[in-house]
Amino acid sequence: MARGVSNTGDGDRSVVSAWIRSCGGAIWTRVVTGPPEGLFASAVTQYARYRPGYPAREVDRLADLVGLDRSSTVIDIGCGTGQLTIPLAERAGTVIAVDPLAEMLEAGRARAVAQGLTNIRWLQGDSGAIESLVPLGAHLATFAASFHWTDRAEVLRSLDRLLGPGAHVVTINDDLDAAAEPDWVPAVGRLRDEFLGTDHTVGTDPWRKSPVSHRQIIEASPFAKVRSWHWEWERRLTVDEAVGLQFTYSYSTPAVFGPRAAEFASRARAAILALHPDGTVIEPFRVEVLVAGRP
Repeated sequence: MARGVSNTGDGDRSVVSAWIRSCGGAIWTRVVTGPPEGLFASAVTQYARYRPGYPAREVDRLADLVGLDRSSTVIDIGCGTGQLTIPLAERAGTVIAVDPLAEMLEAGRARAVAQGLTNIRWLQGDSGAIESLVPLGAHLATFAASFHWTDRAEVLRSLDRLLGPGAHVVTINDDLDAAAEPDWVPAVGRLRDEFLGTDHTVGTDPWRKSPVSHRQIIEASPFAKVRSWHWEWERRLTVDEAVGLQFTYSYSTPAVFGPRAAEFASRARAAILALHPDGTVIEPFRVEVLVAGRP
């Protein structure tokens, strides 16, 4: 699940996205600059409501693989509203959830309270300050759709100093091929291009599409022993859920759309209903899971 967790990334990659569009006969300009967490500040409500979690059976397999139990401490970096934090807390002793946005943490905390979980510490901060935020000796560090927002090599060096013997680092990232996307996804994508321009991801692409893969970065780190597998599943969404989901992406948040967010939502809803008049769609998932340990 994508959200900003570092002020610098792999080098200095602040988000800079600018465009000029015609709106009701007037020309308006919007510029988004600064670290990527600024984009997500407008999307907290949608993120908590529409971003998916992970299948319990797969989290169980992961817990077994890394030896997670009630004596374990986990650091979930870039936790967002707790999509992975909460299932980890159901299986670990303590989870330290870190995110730069206080609003994300508040939403995650509310979800945890609603589920009766009291073993999560919610800490505001980014990956560049991780050594000052968490104690030594954790058993596991996780990045659920957040590793790409960090200075990956540097955060792995920090984790080498922080994590205990036998500890693991886990990254989870989307790996669904465009050919596997259902018809409503490109339909909404074309509409997004109409509103924002075909180059609207230029500001976030350096973070999301690095030419150096996560595996390459990890294999060059102290956690060079890497195993991988894929999780695949799907969920059914109402049309309103599918529309709400669009506002959770870094390149597509309410702040990015500005005053045209409501218009985009209305037209996206119509576009999806034109393809699926029953008002429901399927969203497929395929994520790559990398589990890394010290050799």
